[in-house]
Amino acid sequence: MRRIALFLVALLLSVTLVSVPASAYNGFQLSSSSVGNFTLTDQNNSEMKFTDMTQDIVVVSFLFTRCTDVCPIITQNLKLVHQQIPAEIADEVGFVSITLDPRFDTPEVLTDYMELHGVEWPHLTGTSTELADVWSRFGMAVEEIVTDPHDDNASDMDGQVHNSSVIYTNENGTSLELMFLPTGMTLTTVAADEAGWEFNTSDSQFGTMVNGINGYDAPADSSWLWSLKLFNETSGNWEHSPVGVDSVNALEEQHLAWFSSQANASLLMAPMGEDPSVQIVFPDNTTASTSIPNFTGYHLTQGAFDGAGVNVDIADSSYGHFLNSINDVSAPADWSWWWQLHTWNQSNMTWEDAEVGMDGLEDPMTLAWAPNSTDNSAIPAPGFATIEETECSGYGWIMGSGQNAHCMCDAGYEWAEDDMLRCIQIISDEPEYTVGHSTITYILDEEKKPRVSWLSDKWLPEDFVDDIVTLAEKEGLIEIESEGIPSVGLILSVVMISMAAISVRAKSE
Repeated sequence: MRRIALFLVALLLSVTLVSVPASAYNGFQLSSSSVGNFTLTDQNNSEMKFTDMTQDIVVVSFLFTRCTDVCPIITQNLKLVHQQIPAEIADEVGFVSITLDPRFDTPEVLTDYMELHGVEWPHLTGTSTELADVWSRFGMAVEEIVTDPHDDNASDMDGQVHNSSVIYTNENGTSLELMFLPTGMTLTTVAADEAGWEFNTSDSQFGTMVNGINGYDAPADSSWLWSLKLFNETSGNWEHSPVGVDSVNALEEQHLAWFSSQANASLLMAPMGEDPSVQIVFPDNTTASTSIPNFTGYHLTQGAFDGAGVNVDIADSSYGHFLNSINDVSAPADWSWWWQLHTWNQSNMTWEDAEVGMDGLEDPMTLAWAPNSTDNSAIPAPGFATIEETECSGYGWIMGSGQNAHCMCDAGYEWAEDDMLRCIQIISDEPEYTVGHSTITYILDEEKKPRVSWLSDKWLPEDFVDDIVTLAEKEGLIEIESEGIPSVGLILSVVMISMAAISVRAKSE
């Protein structure tokens, strides 16, 4: 598994915003100072100050109009959020979208984009200098010009990891596609299996905590503890991780180190080679390290489920890795069914029962896990590919339904003008490029402090609305558990949402 370009993968969390999972919110709770005021240009070519957003709660999203995958999904999701906000706080919630591609996204282009999606909130642009300042305020990592990641010169492994996914069909027959988005804990777990290390971990409100390694357990008095470091390839130094191990994107941070806070951190060595690696510095200043040279079905499975936040129990045995449970569902004691591994046959476009275990699959693009009683034909094709060639003109697949249905067009294709259900080829004399960027959507309070973040496009509108309501309750905009206010669940139960929360076409990242 080779390193993927920094800006081609969505950042799980910004290094400038400290995030910890919190039970109060569905998204990530943030602890950050106000982003302050700034001035940009809206779709009407008028100057707009951020302080013009006078609502008590402000939703801020980032996009660029030439983005044909993640950005349209986020816009459509936010459109549903806008429609579903309870009436009693609707006037107190504002929306604003900020471009990541000022070279192309002029006010006129943004106007066309808004009309195409049927949204009315402000869409802002500006000069590259103006926007660079705004991006930094939100901790957004943006590189305006990035060569298309699918070009023929890209290494096979880069494309392999970038486009890998796992189809998960549960015991009720419902299927989800999970992109390969490994966390720091994924890398730690895989390295521990590779080297035979024993990690003592526990779950907390802040995610997975590493309490001990190979019998070296941190003492109860916290006189020392296990600390996580990430290798900065630009500076060539090891640096403290600003986020927990579950929030580290292992596609971006491929070299991790665990060290005892009382040990000599200078014992950490610069990683050798491009393979992902993990180092350990023990309390007695002894060290250990290992690398992960091969990308197997085990890595893909562990990384896909970890990245989606779905519990998966994979045991290591003398016969290789064995999957015990998914989402805390195990095979019954009578073995009337069990979790079975499937591989995708690209030649005849069908799923097949795997002939070897997950360790025996090298460089897999797509795998599927389903109860062995599931017929192969019942498992969706990778990317929830189209069944009929006429769908999206044969160059994409449809997400959503009814008035919210829209095509996810293949690379090199885009929506036809005024028709989001038809894909046409992009004709341009300019070199094809995209914008590398974080895909994070924020919920800010009245002081313009980011309070909650949502990553990529893998979220449900009703969960986002629930976080807005929770913040409104904390800010005193509505009474908690007021008898006169219908519950969010009741309000949203009548809304048909067909977008899959963690179903994404792998290439969208």
